[in-house]
Amino acid sequence: MNGVASSNGGRDNDPVTVRRALAQALGEYLDAPRVREAVTLWCQQFQGRGALFLGLSRYCRQIADGFGLAGKEAELHLRIFRALQSDPQRLPDDPLSSQPFESTEPGSLPPGSVAPAAPRLGEGAAAMQAFFAAIEAQLSRDLPVGLTPARVRRALIRHATSLPRPQQHAASLWWSGQVSTLDGDWPAGGHGTLLVNVMYVALAELLGPVRADACFTHAVDRLEASGAPALIGIRRYL
Repeated sequence: MNGVASSNGGRDNDPVTVRRALAQALGEYLDAPRVREAVTLWCQQFQGRGALFLGLSRYCRQIADGFGLAGKEAELHLRIFRALQSDPQRLPDDPLSSQPFESTEPGSLPPGSVAPAAPRLGEGAAAMQAFFAAIEAQLSRDLPVGLTPARVRRALIRHATSLPRPQQHAASLWWSGQVSTLDGDWPAGGHGTLLVNVMYVALAELLGPVRADACFTHAVDRLEASGAPALIGIRRYL
């Protein structure tokens, strides 16, 4: 692999080409908004930071854990590798080319990087993101025929109108894939609990209350078993 990677020289390190290759590989698993979100994650945490293929290994693990692709790390890595070796003219457009980027850390992304502004990760936001990722992972294994991840997210955005206006805006940006992380504070017993209620109502509408309950139970069990201090108390948000 190292020999093949080095033979391509600067092409592998061109940020636009890498993002286009990621978009091609990720498009086999995710809809367009989620592809943009996943490519944004690459820009914010991996692009221009060390050897490309070392970063890809960590990146694929994060995508598998956070985007409902558990068990597909090696498959995803291979698809990205093949996309990077393919003719650039056959790759899709850069999914971030039309979105403005405002970096809070000047120089954190190399020239040519374009991505949404990174929101502030406030109280409870990490727990909410992990909870939703666990729900999506469960849905990826048990999604009824005809119900797509994009349709689930549209339902979530629709029900987010029950939140106060600032929280509605933050949740809608996140679920639409315009930003990669949830902005603002989402404490248990406050906006975090309200957001969980929005998730439940949307899922109950799409799946029925029995399946929604089962999905929530699985997500809670998974986070409690993680041992992460920010996640083992997830029941406080219910």
